[in-house]
Amino acid sequence: MKENKLRQYCQLVSFLGQALGPDYEVVLTDLHSILAISNGQVSGRAVGGPLSDIALKILQANRQAKGSCILNYQGKGINGKLLRCSTFFLKGAGGRLEGLLCVNFDDSRYHELAQKIFVLCHPDSYIQQNVQINQVSQTGSETFYSDLSTLIDDMFARVNDASPGFDGKLSYRDKLKIVSSLYQNGVFSVKGTIPEVSARLGVSAATLYRYINKVKGEAVPAMP
Repeated sequence: MKENKLRQYCQLVSFLGQALGPDYEVVLTDLHSILAISNGQVSGRAVGGPLSDIALKILQANRQAKGSCILNYQGKGINGKLLRCSTFFLKGAGGRLEGLLCVNFDDSRYHELAQKIFVLCHPDSYIQQNVQINQVSQTGSETFYSDLSTLIDDMFARVNDASPGFDGKLSYRDKLKIVSSLYQNGVFSVKGTIPEVSARLGVSAATLYRYINKVKGEAVPAMP
């Protein structure tokens, strides 16, 4: 699938966004960034923004994506709202993954409406004691990023959280583990990450490329 072919889906993104309404975010990406987005206020993203963490893992694990889609999994927008997400794989010759068409639904207004309906039916005291409408947050839900810095911040925070007692002083081995974790999560497939990551690690871009090549060739344990 040529890039101009992929970009033809931009009209579909606009159409679906208008047809479904403001609670549905529709997103078209290539393998690096967002090409088109409708109702971006749902996740707080815009054209040019990076892929989500789940999309990066899909690309890193296998660009020959199995099946045609992933339906109805949970995502979390930058405003903390939980979203119902579905992703369709856009494939080229030989079934190679070349893009993603995603629909993310924010049902928070319906939760608020349901709560108001219960209030009409029952006294406040009964509601407080017996009726609770909550979304259940799941571990491993999809995380969306408004920009590259936010993505890098989140990935570094995950590495730090996985290393109790980490004091920010990086040995060579620490840096290698961080690069391994970032690599396994597909971070380096996003344009512009090399300067960002090398600056945070305090190494040159050339050194970072050496680290990446090393973790590609070795089974360096990733941070859990």
